[in-house]
Amino acid sequence: MKSYSILDHVPHGMMVLERSLRVRFWNVVLEQWTGFDRSDVVGHDIRERFAHFRKARYSRRLATLFEGGPPAVFSSQLHPHFLPAPLPSGRMRVLESVAVPVPRDGSTELDALVSIQDVSNLADAMEALREARRSAEELAATDPLTGVANRRQFMELAGKALALSKRHDHPCTVLMLDVDLFKETNDRFGHATGDTVLCMLVRVLRQTLRRSDVIARVGGDEFSVMLLGTDSKVGDITAERIRATVASESVAIGDRTHRVTVSIGCAGLRPTTDSLEELLHRADTALYEAKRQGRNRVVRL
Repeated sequence: MKSYSILDHVPHGMMVLERSLRVRFWNVVLEQWTGFDRSDVVGHDIRERFAHFRKARYSRRLATLFEGGPPAVFSSQLHPHFLPAPLPSGRMRVLESVAVPVPRDGSTELDALVSIQDVSNLADAMEALREARRSAEELAATDPLTGVANRRQFMELAGKALALSKRHDHPCTVLMLDVDLFKETNDRFGHATGDTVLCMLVRVLRQTLRRSDVIARVGGDEFSVMLLGTDSKVGDITAERIRATVASESVAIGDRTHRVTVSIGCAGLRPTTDSLEELLHRADTALYEAKRQGRNRVVRL
């Protein structure tokens, strides 16, 4: 026991286990972290104090170490709470632990010297980095104003959906829509009002469509929608519902209101000929025909 007293000066947790998993040493850092005084732990089977050590993933790896195997590493990713060690906030510390064999003084027996580091700050930093990466990926795939997919994400999702529709012979309809006279709205009322109009349109789309449908902002005021499992007739009905709902909405501008309309082009999947580009081209052509006919209407090609 005396030979291990220097471990009280180590700034992280240290304990020594016998082959039987009886605790031979428990340093002051572990006393502080766990709330267990060494007199409560030393001389006892660690499984009596910490029941999770009864699990094979702990006992088996320690047994291998005592048989001359490699050090037993208990990583913070797989074993973050090797010991119950709460922080002052009450949150459990994230621990990185490794056990190495050491000879016992005056004996051929081996003990396991277990070093336990608090890597909570590192774990927090890594989680923040992962969250930042997730946010960056989300920003790269979505339109920051409306929160719907951007063109790149739409092409990826719609491409997969189209391939699935063809494989299983399911119908599919694409809508292309934009806000009529949107530039005039921007010029007359300002870009903030234009942004409000676009967000209103997305709200209508989300309220009208299913969660499985794909919505994307592919241009300034232009949106693409893929309706999965939707034939031409239902696609036309859906497009008309969107058009009528938008026309009934109004945007507040100070003490006034402003109404807008949308034009929509529809194209249904022709399984034997349509690629995604062809389908979008037909929907886009239908959209421009709706504009040519006077706006605020649905046209199918």
